[in-house]
Amino acid sequence: MNPKKLDLSPILTYIENCHEGDLLSFTNSLDKAIFMFHFLTQDTFTDFEKQNCCHVLMELKEAVMEIYVNNKKDN
Repeated sequence: MNPKKLDLSPILTYIENCHEGDLLSFTNSLDKAIFMFHFLTQDTFTDFEKQNCCHVLMELKEAVMEIYVNNKKDN
């Protein structure tokens, strides 16, 4: 899979439709999801699985924040 040819329009459409295009609202939801992972019992996910999921969500949040900051610079 070539990242330069990825079609990211579905995630952009989701952010536009569900967060009214507000990237900070989207990242706030990611923060809440990360926080909630800490309260799941181990019979749902192991600590290692929770750590990996939280890591993926944090990386997604950082990527979205980078888009937000770069967009602010361009305007």
